[in-house]
Amino acid sequence: MSVYSAVVPSASVTWPDPIETVWQILSGQESLSGYQRPDLGLADRLFIGAVVNLSPERRPWGSITWLADIFATSRPTLYAIGERWRSLSGVQPGGRPLQITAPLETPSTEPRVIVTPNRRARMILTLLMPGGVSGRSIDDCLRVAFDQGQSTGFVSELLHRAGQRAGEILEKIDHTPLGAVVLARDELFTGRDPNLLLVEPHTLVITGLYAATDRDADTWGCALLFTQDRQVQIIGLAEDGCTPYAASCRAAGLDTAIQKDVWHPLADVGQVIRDLEREGLRAMTAADKLERRLRKQWSEATFAEWVLVTEQVEDLLTQSSRLRFWRDCLWDAVEVVDRRRGEIRDRAINQWLLTETMTALRQLGHPRIQKLVERLDEQSADWLTFLDSLATPLAEWQLRLVEHFPDPTQADHFQSDVARLWRWEHTQRSGQTRWRPMAVTARQRVAEWVVNDPSAQRLAEDLLTLLERTVRTSCAAETINSVLRPYLNNRRECTDLLSRQLFLNLFVLWFNMHRFERGPRQGKSPYELAGINMGTDDWLTVLGFPPD
Repeated sequence: MSVYSAVVPSASVTWPDPIETVWQILSGQESLSGYQRPDLGLADRLFIGAVVNLSPERRPWGSITWLADIFATSRPTLYAIGERWRSLSGVQPGGRPLQITAPLETPSTEPRVIVTPNRRARMILTLLMPGGVSGRSIDDCLRVAFDQGQSTGFVSELLHRAGQRAGEILEKIDHTPLGAVVLARDELFTGRDPNLLLVEPHTLVITGLYAATDRDADTWGCALLFTQDRQVQIIGLAEDGCTPYAASCRAAGLDTAIQKDVWHPLADVGQVIRDLEREGLRAMTAADKLERRLRKQWSEATFAEWVLVTEQVEDLLTQSSRLRFWRDCLWDAVEVVDRRRGEIRDRAINQWLLTETMTALRQLGHPRIQKLVERLDEQSADWLTFLDSLATPLAEWQLRLVEHFPDPTQADHFQSDVARLWRWEHTQRSGQTRWRPMAVTARQRVAEWVVNDPSAQRLAEDLLTLLERTVRTSCAAETINSVLRPYLNNRRECTDLLSRQLFLNLFVLWFNMHRFERGPRQGKSPYELAGINMGTDDWLTVLGFPPD
């Protein structure tokens, strides 16, 4: 490529140095694309760079101003071109070449990390869980951490193999240490495809998590059978009002107690109360508008309409108030412990209160309430199952109580104080801090009972454990779903049934072996709480990727 064209320079020059002579030779060059000034060609830029980078004693005074005039550009642009020319040519200002000297190497005291294939695999799986990093972002993380990237195909193949290995491990785990358990079950959807979940509420051990294409009774029946094949002894199921649940037990040949979730229906009652109040507020606003119209101009038709709307407002507010009262009665009917007296509820008492409450709700004529009552009637028969499962172990505990406290009055007071302590502490864990003084008082009363009395302390601890293990809701499954949902949202490949199941295998193994960082289970993993020994607390070692 010819940079300078063969042009005869003019004899008339402005500068004593050959600056203008060289400039005269630059005519007739092609423009450069991709620059803010494409009209400045390569020769122009080389010429500007050479002049700008002349040493002050060699560069004539006013040469920068002259360059700005003949090239119709600003002085900052000239200096920018000069800096660019200097960085490419390796010349310092003043025409002196750069002196590049190698820095003295100082011995490093830090240990060097050798990136082995095993370490890389551990890094990828850790970025997956608990990191929650998507497949494409894993490559960026590896480049920053190890200066080595991996393709999406390599990462997917590794996760595929690890998921298969996790599935084989989960099939061989013996869940016998769990004993006879009540499992909570629920579904979490990936798009339109459900993932069927079974979890033990006390230890939060996931006993089964299956990718499926539907959630009908036969599919759920297979999930129950697969879970029993893992030596899980199911004596009860805590579930919401999903229609196929009852038929799935019959499909699996499982005759077990069913505890319908009590939180979701009562939350629905609260939603209906809010809807009625909003409807009443809209009717009240309409009544105010009609009243203002009547003040301006009296009309019999408008007055009749105002009377009708006012009656509607009164009816809505009355029904909303009655529904709020009976909602509190429903909460009371599904309580384990009476927080006022500390009495452990009896099935007959709670059933009577539930029956009276449902009868009163049927008398409220609003269509929204009647639709709600229909749903409650379908589930209310299985709301109090927890009291049946509590009756036998409670009777055994009371026999021990009578042996230690022969006086019936003392025994009743001890049981009430311990039960009240559980009730108020349970309220504290639910976030209702306004009852904290009551919890402190209950704790002090129990402390007075057990001071210098190891037998009484064991009795108190056993009753607290018994009440804590009572399952009334499927909230444990909802908790697992809240952890799993963000991971599934980041996995594009989980739309395929096989890849989704392999990913769920990895999630189950990681979750069951990870240790809780806070809460009553702090410092232990679900498997440790259940007494299942995996030989190590590192899930990656179990997968076949031990530390280097």
